Amino acid sequence: MIATGVLKAEWTKFSSIRATMVLSLAVVATSGFFGWTFANMAAHEYATASAQERLDFLPLDQVMRGMLLVQLLISALGVLVATSEYGSGTLGPSLAAVGRRSRLVIAKAGMTALVALPVSVAGIGLMFVTSQVTLAAQGAPYLMPGDPDALLALLLGPVVFTLLALFGLALGLLLRGTAAAVNVSSTFLLMPVLAPIFPDFLSRLLTAYWPNGAGFRAVTSRSDLPPVLSFGLLVGFVAVMHVAAFTRFTRRDA
Repeated sequence: MIATGVLKAEWTKFSSIRATMVLSLAVVATSGFFGWTFANMAAHEYATASAQERLDFLPLDQVMRGMLLVQLLISALGVLVATSEYGSGTLGPSLAAVGRRSRLVIAKAGMTALVALPVSVAGIGLMFVTSQVTLAAQGAPYLMPGDPDALLALLLGPVVFTLLALFGLALGLLLRGTAAAVNVSSTFLLMPVLAPIFPDFLSRLLTAYWPNGAGFRAVTSRSDLPPVLSFGLLVGFVAVMHVAAFTRFTRRDA
C-alpha cells in the first residue's frame, strides 16, 4: 500500500509538470517525423542506386537512424523525473512524506519505466510504420511487421528506450541538475554516432561495446557480439548506474 501510494504521488508530480508531458508527446511525434524523413531520403537514394547497392539496401536502417536521435529525448525524460524536484524545491517535503529515501528512488524508477515503456512502444511503432510506408510508396524495399527483423525492433526497441530513460533518471539523481544531466547524457549517447571520426580501433570499440550502441545493434540483429551479450551490456550498465545513484541519494542531504 505504501509503495503504491508513493508511486501514485510520483505520477501526480510527473503529470503536473508541463515539460515532462510535452517531452513524452515529443518522443512520439519526432519518432514519426524521423521515420518519414530518413525513409524518404533512403527511397530517393535507392531510386538512383546501382544494382549492388540495391541488393545491400536495409529497410530497417531507417528506423535505426531515427532511434539514434529520439534516444536523446527519452533519456531527457528520465532526467526530468529526477531533477524536477530539485528545481522546484519539493524534494524536502517529498522525503518527509515518504519517510525513507530508498522508497522514493524505487518509486521514481518504477514510474519512469511505467511511463517510458508505453511512450517508447508508441514512438517506435509510429517510426516503423511511417518509415516502411514511405519506402513502399516510393518503390523501395520495405518490411512488414511480421518480418523477424521488424519484430525484433518493435519488441526490443521499446525496452532499449526504457532502459535509456532509466539511465537518464540515474544520471539526474547523481548530478541533481537538469542542464548538466541532459548535456552529459546527450554526449554519452551520441558517442556511437561519432565513432567514424575516431581511429579504427576506437571506432570499433565504440560501435561494439558502448552501452547504448550495443543495445541498438542488438535491436537490428547486426551486433558484432551475440545479441544477448550486446543487450546485456546495456542492462548491466544501467544497473550499475542505478546502484551508484541509489547509494549516493540515500546517503546525502537533500
